[in-house]
Amino acid sequence: MDNLLLKIFKIISLIFIILAVVLQLTILIQGDDLSDQVLNNYALLSYLALGLTTFLALLFPIIFMILDPKKAIKVFLAFAGLVIIGVISYSFASNSFNIEELQRLDTTVETSKIVGASLYFTYIIGGLTVLSVIYSGISSFFK
Repeated sequence: MDNLLLKIFKIISLIFIILAVVLQLTILIQGDDLSDQVLNNYALLSYLALGLTTFLALLFPIIFMILDPKKAIKVFLAFAGLVIIGVISYSFASNSFNIEELQRLDTTVETSKIVGASLYFTYIIGGLTVLSVIYSGISSFFK
């Protein structure tokens, strides 16, 4: 099955590469007379690639969770941990701007709080990453 998937991905990749080359040659031939249709085709190609990769990025983990339910529990626990970190980050976040600054930045109090929560989330995940690297280094030293 792995070989079949690899062949399918190679074929899909080649199709996307050929389409991109054809669009690029069209742009080179047209030169400064670049029509909106060619650019729309570029956008369509990128939307197709993004949609396909998003679909596959969601499909394959679901398939592998069905095939191996024990690993699915680990995934759900990791997801629950991320949700907990997100809730903690949002609860610590606050708006530090006054009304004039918010108007100058053209934003709202809620947007400011979400940005703050995103920063806290990034700091927590980054800190946990550094701690896990340190832990793995120390634990491998003693093994």
